[in-house]
Amino acid sequence: MGSFFVYAFAILTLMLFAAIIRDYFVWHYTQAWFLLWGVWRNFMWFVIHFFSIPQLMRSWFAPFKRITERRGDKFDLEDLASYVIIGFLSRIIGALIRTVIIIIGLITLALTVIGGFVVYLLWALVPFMIIGILGMSISLLLI
Repeated sequence: MGSFFVYAFAILTLMLFAAIIRDYFVWHYTQAWFLLWGVWRNFMWFVIHFFSIPQLMRSWFAPFKRITERRGDKFDLEDLASYVIIGFLSRIIGALIRTVIIIIGLITLALTVIGGFVVYLLWALVPFMIIGILGMSISLLLI
């Protein structure tokens, strides 16, 4: 009579383990994909806003730190030249600095996109890799 309870307990334990494994795989290949997409989207949003890519593109040729020269009230060729040269140099410096930051931001965004694809690929393959490694380890124990 005691062995019946041992067998019943073993069968119930195996059924519970099988149900947990099934539920895990259902979650892993359905709901987790959408959650992973949300995390990936948040990383991309962070990179775009950390480097302020849209704002920098809108103000690409704006003067650097708004450094400009004020024009005088009366017409003077020296004031006009100073106004044009300072404004031009300030815009060139601003454009160069913004270009470097935009390029770094776009490279980081590209790496984030590539990293997301790698994570999706690994997310799909890792459960099978774990099962394969467990199978190989059991086969090595039986040798």
